[in-house]
Amino acid sequence: MLISPDSGDPIRVEIILTGGDADGALIELRKWLRGDEDLADVRVDPVTSVPGPEEMSGGLVEALIATVADPGLLGALFAGVGGWAAARASSRRTRIRVRVGDREVEFEGPALEDPEGVARRLRTDLGEAP
Repeated sequence: MLISPDSGDPIRVEIILTGGDADGALIELRKWLRGDEDLADVRVDPVTSVPGPEEMSGGLVEALIATVADPGLLGALFAGVGGWAAARASSRRTRIRVRVGDREVEFEGPALEDPEGVARRLRTDLGEAP
């Protein structure tokens, strides 16, 4: 099911990283996406874990939520995720899971070294307005 540009509702894209330093990697990815001029109109917010009984502040970043009001920006968001993954793939092991609604795509290993392939698969599997 492709996302309809006429729905009027913002699209919620959840990005989850696992492996190594997932918390730090999510913070790094958020900075990468926020630094992309093409994504100036896309909100990218961290989701933090609930503080434990002995913690005074919020826990680790568990995911990023990108809120996309214009479905035409999904391609730019997916390209940004692919570019960040490729830049990081050679030096650190990361698994990326991207979810839109009930659809999900997961990448790890050599697949992350191809930014265009990552963006293409996200567009194909998660849907993008034509």
